[in-house]
Amino acid sequence: MNETEIAKLKTYIDENQKFVLTCHTNADGDALGSTLGLRRVLMAIGKEATVIVPDLPPSFYSWMPDFKTVKTYERETEVCDALIDAADCIFVMDYNDLKRVKSLGEKIIATGKPTLMIDHHTAPQLQANVCISEPEAPATCEIAYRLCRAMGLEDKIDVKAATLFYSGIITDTGGLSYNSSQPELYILVADLLRKGIDKTTIHNNIFNNKNMRRLKLLGYTLHRKMHRIEKLPLAVMALDKEELDRFKYNTGDTEGFVNFPLQAKDVIATALILDRPDCIKISIRSKGDFPVNEFAAEYYGGGGHINAAGANCTGDFDEVVKQYEKNITEFYLRKSLNIKKK
Repeated sequence: MNETEIAKLKTYIDENQKFVLTCHTNADGDALGSTLGLRRVLMAIGKEATVIVPDLPPSFYSWMPDFKTVKTYERETEVCDALIDAADCIFVMDYNDLKRVKSLGEKIIATGKPTLMIDHHTAPQLQANVCISEPEAPATCEIAYRLCRAMGLEDKIDVKAATLFYSGIITDTGGLSYNSSQPELYILVADLLRKGIDKTTIHNNIFNNKNMRRLKLLGYTLHRKMHRIEKLPLAVMALDKEELDRFKYNTGDTEGFVNFPLQAKDVIATALILDRPDCIKISIRSKGDFPVNEFAAEYYGGGGHINAAGANCTGDFDEVVKQYEKNITEFYLRKSLNIKKK
């Protein structure tokens, strides 16, 4: 890790008292785990800290320690504005572009408060006062834990903070099934186990904590909406507004759906396209060395990791789906033939 940035982060923490910790929209286990986990550590050393998320987080994360303390910017704007105005510094965690947090990003810019970024996504767009960006890390929670240890705060990580950090790690690695080949990661997991976390319960809460309505939507998506593009190893699933409404879709209901087509041995990349009220969301996954982050950046201005990326766009939903299939086909053929785009 960058020792200079760690030293700067420690100075900001030592010399300030009030902190706000933020994460991206549609917060997942890594976003919530990293912010809530670091919040507990800050409070353990006598600091004031609050987690603010842009929009309502999925309810199936409500089991997480301190989940009820999370403030939602779109629902509690005045309260959140006051907390941000009173804060000395603002943590930017599990994202690196203020566009990803909607109006919360505009507020962060307006305050001019120091920003402390901890993230594992590629191509940071934010010029933060502290920039700890490690795209090779499997999860922001893993970075946050190592930062606490590097700053001499490991003894302040209690079992609840350890639970939160572990939750983010297994969320972003599919239960340590991908992006998790670093030996050091398992040493870190062993350290968290020594803190007393209940590994079995955490796994059940994350992977076996969904409602029947979501399972029915999954069945419909796989049976009716999944298809191959031509005869290529590319799959796509698209759900329009009517379909989402039919299953009473809530934020987070489709989390993980995009991964299922990769279980087919002859599929190397897959996408889930959702016609959400605020935008058309494209989630893309791959296996092996097929770089969906390059695809997302080149065609949609999105980003992510080599095997997990995404983007948002607007327009007619059917046209967006049609164009996606054309784009991913072109990209796949170009990569297969090792041809650079002109």
